[in-house]
Amino acid sequence: MANPNGNPQNLKPVRTKKEAKKRGAAGGKKSGETRRKKRDAKQAIQLVLNMAATGNLDKKLEGLGFDEEDRTNMTGITVAMMMQAVNGNVKAYKVLMDYGGFHPDQKQRDKESEARIRRMDEGAYLPAGGADDDGGDDVVVVLPDNGRGDGPEPVMEPPESTGKEDEDGDG
Repeated sequence: MANPNGNPQNLKPVRTKKEAKKRGAAGGKKSGETRRKKRDAKQAIQLVLNMAATGNLDKKLEGLGFDEEDRTNMTGITVAMMMQAVNGNVKAYKVLMDYGGFHPDQKQRDKESEARIRRMDEGAYLPAGGADDDGGDDVVVVLPDNGRGDGPEPVMEPPESTGKEDEDGDG
């Protein structure tokens, strides 16, 4: 991928299929290497956060009444963020609310998801072709709004079938 801040005149066009294949392979290897590094970093962070708290942190958590198995580095960080929020740090408050599942947008998404599932259970969403699918070629396409306003409105439910078939059987 070209650097968006770079100079386009420095880009070297691919001249042969062999060169394109070679560059593609190099890019794939680099991508895999980067994914492995990210995975390893994530695992290391999870390991450290789940480790038992030690020293002063362990003593503070014990003083707050946490059981020994709950006194981890993650608990210590969460308590520290909580103390920051109590002292008026709005960012700490917002992060705690987000991670705790109290974000208003998340609640709205959860409600919408539950409503969608309920409609599916009630049969409001039908498979392509309808409930009495006779193997026809009916297809329902749902296009999400891309936010640009240049596309069609999203179709949330399949159109109602008129029950009429084509006279000549073309579908």
